[in-house]
Amino acid sequence: MKKFTLLLVVLGILLCVVGLSVFTVNEKEIAIITRFGDPVRIVTQAGPHRKLPGFMEKVNLLDKRIHTFKPRPIQLLLKDQNPIIMTCYVCWQITDPLLFFQALGTQAIAEEKLGDMVNARLGNVLGDYLLSQIINVDKNKVKLTAIEQRILEECNNQTRGQYGLKIVDIGIRRVTYPSIVTEAVYNRMKSDREKEAKKYRAEGGEAASKIEAEADRKVSEILAEASKEAEIIKGDGDKEAIRIRGEAYSQAPELFEFLDSLDTYRKILGRETTLILSLDSNLFRYLLPEDREIGGAAKIKSVEK
Repeated sequence: MKKFTLLLVVLGILLCVVGLSVFTVNEKEIAIITRFGDPVRIVTQAGPHRKLPGFMEKVNLLDKRIHTFKPRPIQLLLKDQNPIIMTCYVCWQITDPLLFFQALGTQAIAEEKLGDMVNARLGNVLGDYLLSQIINVDKNKVKLTAIEQRILEECNNQTRGQYGLKIVDIGIRRVTYPSIVTEAVYNRMKSDREKEAKKYRAEGGEAASKIEAEADRKVSEILAEASKEAEIIKGDGDKEAIRIRGEAYSQAPELFEFLDSLDTYRKILGRETTLILSLDSNLFRYLLPEDREIGGAAKIKSVEK
């Protein structure tokens, strides 16, 4: 019985030793083995591996995937002394596990260092740019891509040799104004829009005037042409009327003389009109009896129209 108990104790000790001497690395990790705090080897291959048991060797696992984080927002001054608040995002990855472990040790410390570095570079770079190159309705004038590339290159020059990591990408996530300048910016934008609106209205008024002038010119031309055609038609009508009247007059001249006399009476005689004419005047021969003696004078009053 004592031998069996001793055997169980020995097996338990062996299992503990084996358990403390084996560790596993998955595909997303890199393991750095330290012996009494000093790195002794790096394990990059996934699967089970051995190490010295217990406190003699320690396994430090690092994530070799690309990490993304957002540094704290920072308020900066541009070249034209306009203040803005800018927020970035940073994507980074470990390239030298040993150097990274010795310089930083953990992901949290790495991101804190990178955040301070990116914000410092951001302040230096933005000092060379104007507000119109950061925020503009014309995308060709916006230089955010150039700013991001410049910060990425400057940060990578330091991080690779100093921290054992590379920055895969840096991007500007958000740009805002401080509250003290927001109202001034809105007022300036409003003024610019009003100025542009006045310009468009002036151009529209000028175009409308040209259209109206052209329409008036065409109306005058059409009216002139119509008046010309009307006069021609009227002249042709008068000509035809004279011809018809001439033909009719040649057939019944006495009738037309009588009608002409009546027209004359209507024109010269009215209410309370008195004319004293000779009886032998041809004007009133149709008003006198045919057997009246010719000679002397006749008085005609109040011939009604």
